[in-house]
Order: sequence, then C-alpha cells, then structure tokens
Amino acid sequence: MKERLAGLLYSPRSKRAVDKLEQILPPLRRWHRFAYEEHFFRASKWERLFHGVYPTFEEAEADIPRGVAVGFDNQEAAQFMGHKGSIFASDYPILFWLEKLLPENRTVFDFGGYLGISFYSYKKLMTYPADLRWTIFDVPAVVSAGRALAEKNGETQLLFSEDFLFANQADILLAAGSIHFCKEAFSERLQSLDHKPKHLLINKLPAIDGEPFVTLHNMGPAFCAYRIVNRDSFVRSMNDSGYELVDSWSNPDLGCYIPYHPEKTVRAYSGMYFRRLD
Repeated sequence: MKERLAGLLYSPRSKRAVDKLEQILPPLRRWHRFAYEEHFFRASKWERLFHGVYPTFEEAEADIPRGVAVGFDNQEAAQFMGHKGSIFASDYPILFWLEKLLPENRTVFDFGGYLGISFYSYKKLMTYPADLRWTIFDVPAVVSAGRALAEKNGETQLLFSEDFLFANQADILLAAGSIHFCKEAFSERLQSLDHKPKHLLINKLPAIDGEPFVTLHNMGPAFCAYRIVNRDSFVRSMNDSGYELVDSWSNPDLGCYIPYHPEKTVRAYSGMYFRRLD
C-alpha cells in the first residue's frame, strides 16, 4: 500500500496538479521548494532525486555540499546498487542485439558497468559464448569491489579495468545508464581510440529534443552532476566518430523529473545501436 501511494503521489498527473496549484498560490510554491531542497541535500537513501538546471558540470558540482561523497569512487557508492538487477522493458532491446552480435563478437567493453549488473542480470536470460570476454570499465572503487565479487563468484569471463583504452580490444561497447555521468562528451572518448569497437549499444540515455543541460543527482550515498544530452546532437557526434545509427528505442520505464523545472522533464530515456562504418 505504501509503494502504491508513493507511486500515485509521484506520478506525472500528480506532479502536474501540484504545479498548477503552486502557480495559483506562490507562497505554497516557495514553501514546497524550500522543503524539497532541504530534503534533497539531506537525503541519505536512494530516492532518485534531482535538483537544478546548470549549463556545465562545474556549476552543478559547485552546488554539492562540502563534506559529502561525490560520484562512485567511494566505498558506499561503489556497492550500494549490488551486482544483480531486475530485467526491465528497457533491457530487452539490448538482449535482442547481444544475442545477434555475440556469436561473431566475443569481446564486450562495458562502459561504467558497475559491479557487473548487466553481465549478471543478462546471464539469467541468455547463454554466453564459452570464450566471451566481458570487461567492465569503471572508477577505482567500483573496479576493486567488482574484481573481489567476480573472484568470489568464480566468474572467469568477467574482467575489470580503470583504463578506457581497453576499449581498443573490444568488438562491442555497451553503455547502459552511464554516459550521463561523464564530464566530457562520449564522442571525445571514442575519438581517443586507435581501434574503435565495431558496435555501440547505448541504453538508458537521458536524451531530449531541446537544449542540453546538466542537473544534480542525489544517489543516496553520494552526489553527482548528471548530463542531459540533445538527441540529434548525440547522434551526429556518433556519426562524426565513424558510426551509423542502426536502431533506436524508447525506455518508458525510466525518466528524469526535476522539481520546479517541469519543462526540463525527460519522460523516457533512449536506447540506440550504432555500427562502425569501415
């Protein structure tokens, strides 16, 4: 019952109703905004909270309170999500393309793959090739925790690295819910490679048709700047990096609502499959 009530209160319809009420009663809006900001900066459990609209990463990070953890490179943030997750509707396009690609492409570079959430979760629904090599690229704290977990689980196919240049050795680059945490554009990362992966599987990307911006995300154990990209600009940057768009889809089970900036709402994240032009 508690979860159903929370779902009703935080539904798009309820948020629109509150927005309209606040327009009629400005003092109520000021009080709500003050209460939300107090909660946002104090919350210590994962609630998927966002705050503010900023033009750059640096300006968003400047609003992070002093003395709190920033990003994933700390013990709590490196492990709070665990290594297995539920399979959502947004995962099925990735599963579809992996099943098609893995028979001839045995090396996966998982960009920001955390402790191996995609590897462990997808393994429940598909059979990996015996010679698959799945490398996760992440920050040092995550890499350390992921290696220890993989060793404990006896996972010989799963590797970890802090070096992005290992993507030079990959057939498939998977980025599922990670690009928006990067300060630099993802295309800049790709252009640093001598041998780019043949296939890019991008998922859970907050992409909009309007102007790109940065917001601030409270993950619970840590704060981080969070990039919202322009969809067309992102696709063009991949084209300029030597890739063509093969497929795209919507992630309706994932969105981004920034209180007091309803015009910046991302109602559904995006997924895309790019193939290298040789």
